[in-house]
Formats: sequence, structure tokens, C-alpha cells
Amino acid sequence: MNNNLESTVADLLKRLEQATTRLETVEKALASGGNAGGSSAGSAGSSAPSAQSAKEFQNLVDQYIVNLVALSKKIAPELGKQAEELAKAIDAETKVIQTASQSKKPNQDLLMKVIAPINAAAQQVSSIRDSHRSSKVFNNLSALSEGVGFLSWVVVEPTPGPHVSEMRSSAEFYTNRILKEFKGVNQDQVDWVTNYISFLKDLEKYIKQYHTTGLTWNPKGGEATVAAGGASTPSSAPTTTSGGPPLPPPPPPVLDVSEFNKPGKADMSSVMSSIAAGNLTSGLNKVTKDMKTSNMANKSSVVKASDKPTVAKADIPTKPPKFGLEANKWVVEYQVSNKNIIIEAPEAKHTVYIYQCVDSVVQIQGKVNTIILDSCKKTAVVFGNVISSCEVVNCTSVEIQTTGKVPSISIDKTSNIQVYLSKESLDAEIITSKSSDMNVLIPGETANDDMIEIAVPQQFRTVVKGKTLATESVSHI
Repeated sequence: MNNNLESTVADLLKRLEQATTRLETVEKALASGGNAGGSSAGSAGSSAPSAQSAKEFQNLVDQYIVNLVALSKKIAPELGKQAEELAKAIDAETKVIQTASQSKKPNQDLLMKVIAPINAAAQQVSSIRDSHRSSKVFNNLSALSEGVGFLSWVVVEPTPGPHVSEMRSSAEFYTNRILKEFKGVNQDQVDWVTNYISFLKDLEKYIKQYHTTGLTWNPKGGEATVAAGGASTPSSAPTTTSGGPPLPPPPPPVLDVSEFNKPGKADMSSVMSSIAAGNLTSGLNKVTKDMKTSNMANKSSVVKASDKPTVAKADIPTKPPKFGLEANKWVVEYQVSNKNIIIEAPEAKHTVYIYQCVDSVVQIQGKVNTIILDSCKKTAVVFGNVISSCEVVNCTSVEIQTTGKVPSISIDKTSNIQVYLSKESLDAEIITSKSSDMNVLIPGETANDDMIEIAVPQQFRTVVKGKTLATESVSHI
């Protein structure tokens, strides 16, 4: 009996010693970023980073980005160059993921050095778009530029997945245009969109699987200094191919860690304290009768060129103004306090592109195909008939007025916009996204009546009905 007991104890001690040895091996492997014995290291704990994360990310690149670059080169040279810069940024991000699997989470200053190569290549993506505004593939260039912010998921906490989804939505504003123009006409363009959007969708799934609450660092790894130095060394960083300093003025950094997770940035404690104390209206000014739109004097149904307001120095474009017809596109760019911009007798095939204008008024006297108002402030556009659509994107305090017919008006990422419709345009479709302070004004009963101002809903209520969602606008009385 004693012999059996001693044998059992000895066997248990032997097993315990083997298990201890195995755990020590796994710990050493994780500290060096290796994989001890296949999947066992990866299963040592869900919080332990693994080389599998970087491998899966590279699989996404091989599946989609390689094709995207090849198609971009086939479609247009400038698009091919931009796609190559995007690939460089993604390659730099792969190195950051590899660094995270081998290193402890660094402080903010060191993290900025780790992500510097991503930032440099991403800035080139935006720069190429800005320098090719008259390109025939401007929608493609814009799709890559608007979506390139997805790269910043590596510094977003605690939910990087939704950030990628938001960047995909920004890109889809332009990819939807591409599909509308080329579906059934140019398969290369359709495949280009498919690869780009599919990559962003699968990237979101990848993040939810491997980096649910933020980029996963190795708590038992070494310092990130070596990896950061390797990531930013000229021999390994693809961003040095441009040579010299960035183009003046450089675009804003895509990955500004200071803007993410900033202490107090989204702090609602003071707001909640005010609510708890009942101080909901103590800081608000009283609205008098003369301030209401319905009681304002000198109301008019047309957009007027008001007296020259004070233009903030920061709003003034740094580039010289531009106005003219390029191929089939009227280009109106960098105009400041110019109330006399008139496009006379345009052709129906012409497009009007208005970019970074401040405190200006543009009149279009004739029928055109499309009107695009992009990144403008305090600017008004008055036009007759439009065949396709009028699009407003990235604007602040703008007004658009049609005196003829327009089938569609698209408003994206815009705040404070007034849309004046004529009787012929009352059937126009108005599509809005990520915008605020939107009002549509329609004609009154007679020509002598004031225009009727109607606010576009900004708040919505969604409920689950069976297997679907039902959404309706919320009105406040």
C-alpha cells in the first residue's frame, strides 16, 4: 500500500515538474515574440499577444491591397502612385503590430515615434489627392484619401473597430459615385471598389478578434525602443522615398495620438453635475421675439451677397484663387470675399467644382450636369437647372439655391446649411449624412408669401421589429 502511494506521489511530482518547465518555456517564448510549440503559446492566455495577429493582418493585405495597387496602376498613373503610398503606410502599420507583439506598451512620446512611418506615408496619400483635383479619377483619389484615417485604429481605445467603420463610411461617399458611374461599364473600377471596401470591412472583423479594446501589446515583452527605432530607420521605412521635408503646407497628421484618449476630452462629469443640480439653463441667453426666423425683417426668397463679413485669418486659403474651364469641369477654387463669380452659358455636360472658397457667391447661369461644393465656408451658390445632382461636402455655413430643377441634393459632413428650392424642385431627393443645422426653404402659397423654412431631422429613434430595425426621425415640440 505504501509502495503504491509513494509511486503515485512520485508520478504527480514528475507531472508537476514537467508542467512547470512547459510554462517557463511558454513565458520565454512570449517575451521574445516567438511561438513555443505551435498553438500552445497562443492559447496561454487571451491577453497575451501573438505573432498570429501580425500574420492575419498581412493576409488581409495580400488578399486585397495587392490587387488594389495593381488595379490602381491600371486605371490611372496618379491613382497608382497614391495606392503605392497607401501600401507603404499599411506596411508600416504591419511593423507596428509586430512591434506590439514583442514589446510593452510605450509612453505617448515613444508611441509617436513608433507610428511616425505610418503618418508620413498617410500624409502622402492626402497630398496626392490635393494635387490632382482636375483628375478624371478624382473620386478614386478622394476615396483613398477620405478613408486613410482607418490607419489610426492602432491608437484608438477602447473601441477601434467602430473607428474603422466610420472611415469606411467616409470612403463610401466616393466609392458609391464610382459604382454609379462605372457599374456595367468598367469592371476594373468595380473591382477596385470591391477590394478597397472589402479590406476595410474585414479589417474591422480582424480588430474585433485580435484587438477588441485597442492594439494589444505584450505585457511581458521588452521595451519598444528597439522596435521603434527599426520602424523609423530610413532603411526600413518606405516613407523616405519622397526625400526632403513634406510639401508646404503639410496636411494634418492622420495619427495624432494627442487627440485620442485625451484626458477630459469626452468627460461628461461637469455636464452630469449640472444636470444633477438642476442648472440646465443657467448659461443660456434668452431668445427674444425679434430673434425668431418668423419675425425677422427683410426676409427674401433669394440668396443675397451680404456685406463683407470679417474673415478669420485661419479661414483664408494659402493658395492663389482659381477660376476657369478645364476640359468639361468649371473649377472655382480658393476664392475669398468674391461676390461676383459668374459662370455664363455653360454646357449641359459641364461639371462645376467649387473648392475651399470663403465668403463668396457663385452664380451659374445655365444648365449643368453636376455641382460640387467642397470644403467651403460662408459661401452661396445660385444655379438654374442641374441634370444629375448638387453635392455639398465638408462645408460650414453655406447656402445653395436653385431657380430651376434639380433631381438630387447630397449633403455630407456639413454644418449650418440653407437649401432654397424652387417650385420645380419640390420633388428633389435630399440625402444627408453626418451633417447638422440643415434647413430647407420652399416657396409659399403665392409669389408674395415668405418662403417656408423646414428643419431636416438630425436625431433618430430606432427599435427592433422582429428581425429588422425600424428607424424614424425624432421631433421635439
